[in-house]
Amino acid sequence: MIDPNPKAVDPVCGMSVQVGSEATSVEYEGNHYYFCSQQCADTFNSEPTKYITA
Repeated sequence: MIDPNPKAVDPVCGMSVQVGSEATSVEYEGNHYYFCSQQCADTFNSEPTKYITA
């Protein structure tokens, strides 16, 4: 069954984020990352490899 309300974890602060048109997101190296705020997205964009886990 497909989750009608998919969630992601903000890689900067660890907060659970509702995936959708309202969520701030960034595409990096072919992957989408979702954020709780533009501030977390900006932090990620400044140094993405610091926030990506293997």
